[in-house]
Amino acid sequence: MLPTLTTKRLVLRSIQSSDAEAIAALGGKDFEVARWLTGCSWPYNEGDAETFVADVMAGNPLEREAAFAMTLGGIFIGMIAIEAPGDLEQQPDCPTLGYWIGRSFQGFGYTSEAARAVLDWAFLAYDCQAIAARAYEENTASRALLRKQGFRPVGMTERFAKPLDRKVSCVVVRLERDDFEARRVAA
Repeated sequence: MLPTLTTKRLVLRSIQSSDAEAIAALGGKDFEVARWLTGCSWPYNEGDAETFVADVMAGNPLEREAAFAMTLGGIFIGMIAIEAPGDLEQQPDCPTLGYWIGRSFQGFGYTSEAARAVLDWAFLAYDCQAIAARAYEENTASRALLRKQGFRPVGMTERFAKPLDRKVSCVVVRLERDDFEARRVAA
């Protein structure tokens, strides 16, 4: 049900069963990636990725999670997703952006590139006035990426991070549609 989105360097496509191995290797089994995710189990259990992929593929992306595989030259490098409104208690009417990328692909601007494309799609698909996100307060890279997209802080929340086995403080941010469109026109 999801479209394939193409950027300058990436193809963003629906998650497929064959992605489970890469999801486990790049995200679930690499603590330096998993540590920034609240929903990822740790230690990552055999079959977790297959269960996740099956769940994503079985759901209606506009009612649950619209998960895109980030691919570079046909190689899976990470994920970017939009959760349906209701995921973030502090912004219940907003869809929520989330993402992760394998460590060897970090620092090249791929996630920013993917975010622009997915946000463009999400504003149309959800016909919403704003999209929210959250990032660990200490995750300066993720907070910078969100700021670069035009997100502005609107509050704080705490979430339990399974890989860290503790609650973490998260900055809640919001991107207004008008701000996103103004940045897109200026680019």
